[in-house]
Amino acid sequence: MSVKTSVNIPEDIFNEAKKVSGNFSALVAEALREHLRRKKVEKAISSFGKWEERKRKSTDIVDEMRKEDSRGYADRNR
Repeated sequence: MSVKTSVNIPEDIFNEAKKVSGNFSALVAEALREHLRRKKVEKAISSFGKWEERKRKSTDIVDEMRKEDSRGYADRNR
């Protein structure tokens, strides 16, 4: 499924993009996918080691969360 939208970009970038690709929409979609992929990688890299800053072990935190009935987490001890 695709969504039709309108964006404003500098004319020089638009003209260069049209020269590179005959399908402007596909080019924009590809560029957005790559940008989003990079952002996800950046977020993942920046989160490395965050659990180490906690005073409790991550497994203890997860086990406690799973015990909360209202959360509906799967019981990994079954």
